[in-house]
Amino acid sequence: MTLADRYLELLKSSLLNTLNLESEAQLMYAVSCAAHDRVMPLSEFTAVRRNTSWLGALRGARAVGTTVQLEGRRRDGSIGPDPSLRNHSEFAHTLVGRARLDQLQAAIETVLREGIPGDLLEAGVWRGGACILMRGVLAAHAVDDRRVWVADSFAGLPNSEHPADGGFQMDASVLPFLAVSRNEVAELFERYGLLDEQVGFIEGFFSESLPRAPLGPLAVLRLDADLYVSTRDALRALYPKLSPGGFVIIDDYLILPPCRAAVDDYLAEHGIRVELSEIDAEAVYFRKP
Repeated sequence: MTLADRYLELLKSSLLNTLNLESEAQLMYAVSCAAHDRVMPLSEFTAVRRNTSWLGALRGARAVGTTVQLEGRRRDGSIGPDPSLRNHSEFAHTLVGRARLDQLQAAIETVLREGIPGDLLEAGVWRGGACILMRGVLAAHAVDDRRVWVADSFAGLPNSEHPADGGFQMDASVLPFLAVSRNEVAELFERYGLLDEQVGFIEGFFSESLPRAPLGPLAVLRLDADLYVSTRDALRALYPKLSPGGFVIIDDYLILPPCRAAVDDYLAEHGIRVELSEIDAEAVYFRKP
């Protein structure tokens, strides 16, 4: 394994917080005690670091990018699934699981190896973890002629009135944890030592921000837009800029019907025939013909 490989493995582990699962489990235990108004015995707090059930569940969730609800001691003393022990977003820097990070790295390294021209862009970035990995891959391979574009409203998802988004309202009033500010994302890049002139930010809802963004060719396009309108707007603005042989990665295609409908409609409308490859139970990718 090369030094670059070791760096990227460490970067992915840090983004997923798998380096600190024991401490995460302890913090979750403390939250559970507070939620149930229970005294937190020091012996139990210490023992959590060796709870193979909890640690295994957390490790499995990070592998595939899902939440996990652990079993804990309720207020009445019984043991069972505890809503206060449902966790993923508070400790990791990405909602993308290990399988999707591995695929993203492989896609970038493929376009570098094959000389597919263009920059890397993610539309819908949350805390920016996947984009940080993009910049990390470029750094690991000493690539200084490509940029990473970080595209997001930085205010949460839009309030969509499109019929395909019915029943999937996900704006900041419903899911406030998805609204992460641009400053917070930039600060996280800086914390990893990866905020520089090769990172560009595109701020605003995609219908307005992407068509006027100063973009050249793209080699990797990662969509994590969730809704029909956001996915549609991103594809309309960005797919024409994708170089032949470039990668399109759709994060929620297999689990969010609005996202899937937007992708299927765009491909059908433009007569694009591609084979979608599954990454895990949620995401797919294809290469532009």
